Amino acid sequence: MQKDSTSKSTQNKQKSSPRNNSTFSGAHDYFSNNVLPQDIHARTRHIKAPTSYINNQEQTFLLVRSGTGTIYVNGMGYKLKPNTLIYLNPFHRYRLLPSSQEELTIAEARINSSTYVYMIANPYLKYEHMVVPSQPPIACLEGLPAQIANDSMDALLSETENHSKDSIHFCFCYIMDFFGLITDCIPKSYLFPSEK
Repeated sequence: MQKDSTSKSTQNKQKSSPRNNSTFSGAHDYFSNNVLPQDIHARTRHIKAPTSYINNQEQTFLLVRSGTGTIYVNGMGYKLKPNTLIYLNPFHRYRLLPSSQEELTIAEARINSSTYVYMIANPYLKYEHMVVPSQPPIACLEGLPAQIANDSMDALLSETENHSKDSIHFCFCYIMDFFGLITDCIPKSYLFPSEK
């Protein structure tokens, strides 16, 4: 009898625990099903000749690992060098051109758009107006930011290859590193021109 009583008491405690509260469970389910990327693609490209134009359809981060060149986005050219981080929204049209006689090595990570929606819906970012320019955010990183970007990309490439149990959760954190680096490096007026 005592055993049954203890078992029921334990069950009651588990039901009342915040971890088992349906509100928390629902929030976790929404985050997992709608915010976390369903799939993450990361790869390294070795570019020796100009690429064809690509119609981007995902949230994409490009990180220059080595070499120099130019990226054309929506008809505008931007110079590339090692540790340049580029963020492309869906529908950006772009191509890559390595410098003459040089190989341009680029690591890229692609995710679905839900992460971006999560970022701009962040309740801690309060702005009356926000625009998304046709020019992509580009940051030439140095020092610690460059190290963070390369470490995060290395981890994304590794997770893409190994598919660990919590791969999506880890990759979400690495992607957030990129968002943070881009946000810190570009002028505030880029996304919020009406803010002073």
